[in-house]
Amino acid sequence: MSESSDKNVEGDSEANLPEDNNISAKGVGKKDPSTRRFELVNSGLAEVATGGAGSILVTPLADKLNVLHRAIASLAALSKTEESDKEHVLENFHSSRAIRKLVLDCPTFATTLWKVALEGKGQIWAQGHSCKVVTAFLESSDPSVRDMAIAELQPLIDGGILKVPDSKISAKEG
Repeated sequence: MSESSDKNVEGDSEANLPEDNNISAKGVGKKDPSTRRFELVNSGLAEVATGGAGSILVTPLADKLNVLHRAIASLAALSKTEESDKEHVLENFHSSRAIRKLVLDCPTFATTLWKVALEGKGQIWAQGHSCKVVTAFLESSDPSVRDMAIAELQPLIDGGILKVPDSKISAKEG
């Protein structure tokens, strides 16, 4: 009896399989497939998938991003005082890392921050957590960002005040 029950199980599983494995999506969506593909390409999905996410957000949000950049730069421009109860945005461990990442990833933010808060004050910010932000200008992949800061920061590097890992500088030059 066990033999016949095994045969029935095998027969049932074969009977439930579709005869051909071509599964058609026809009739699933309401739109023509070519229309759907055209809409997906024009939606910006293709640009995001190829790494162009920056331009999708920058155009409609440019004014808001500029306001945000200026707000962060104005906080960074506040004087560094010992008497303050709050830690300066460039001296705070977490905010200094976030600002460093912004400098590395966004040349427009780097330019705003340099001109509003750091230009002429490199020596003040060359030590502590803020040095991460300052050295980010030298590590930037954008040559205009590096060129903007190098004149002020190179004497600090030469004097041993600002320490930049050799691998970071040589990788950008070579």
